[in-house]
Amino acid sequence: MASVGFKDYYAILGVPRNASQEEIKRAYRKLARQYHPDLNPGNKAAEERFKEIQEAYEVLSNPETRAKYDQLGASWRDYERMAQEGRGGFGWEGAAGFEGFADFSDFFRMFFGQDFVGRKRDVEAILPVTLEELYRGSTRAVRVGGQTVEVTLKPGTSPNTRLRIRGKAPGGGDLILRLDLQPHPHFTLKGKDLHATLPVPLYTAILGGPVEFTHLDGSRLRITLPPETPNGHLLRLRAKGWPGSPPGDLYLTTQVILPRGLSPREKELFEELRRLRST
Repeated sequence: MASVGFKDYYAILGVPRNASQEEIKRAYRKLARQYHPDLNPGNKAAEERFKEIQEAYEVLSNPETRAKYDQLGASWRDYERMAQEGRGGFGWEGAAGFEGFADFSDFFRMFFGQDFVGRKRDVEAILPVTLEELYRGSTRAVRVGGQTVEVTLKPGTSPNTRLRIRGKAPGGGDLILRLDLQPHPHFTLKGKDLHATLPVPLYTAILGGPVEFTHLDGSRLRITLPPETPNGHLLRLRAKGWPGSPPGDLYLTTQVILPRGLSPREKELFEELRRLRST
């Protein structure tokens, strides 16, 4: 099966297809700062993400290459190279000279997902997704080979899922989507369990009390902590993890937040507490 690893450069930068050049530049600068290798030493996932961002910006920041990408998809470079070498026409002349292709049929398959003799071929593409989209479910528009395909992600879809959409590849073959889970600033998914950090004010950690936590779907969870809850304490909330039958668990690690901007009276009270603890 011939396959094409399609990359949606617009999705990688998080901009719509009609985004202005200025919007593309702003999105690139924001993401480049976030995933730059210097700010993520030893993080291979961030390094690969940074390379994708660079690649996407290189193409979309240039109106000429952007227009070619919009027309031909991520394979526009191969088409342009062949055209420059005098082999870009769709006649049979010089077809045997296509570098990297066994014959003209392979070239036709690459761009249109179908054999020259009419046999339909599947096309593979990469779909960047967020944890929120998979947790809550979403509908995405994917552009492949000049056509837009609507993709529905059910709530609780696994990031390891490969979606097969019948007859939606260019040329009538199946479109196979491999999900590419993007890093999340607060949550990580391990199997069916979600992991996150729970910020806790110092006074609540010492005296105990309720703390609120915002879940992936935007719902607010109210958690009551016992007195003297230490920093780094692991809490397990059963059935609050990844949706499913059965659902996973949610693990929260407490992060005690120290107060800032203390008033003179507050400092006095802390001094008094220190004296009491030292006697």
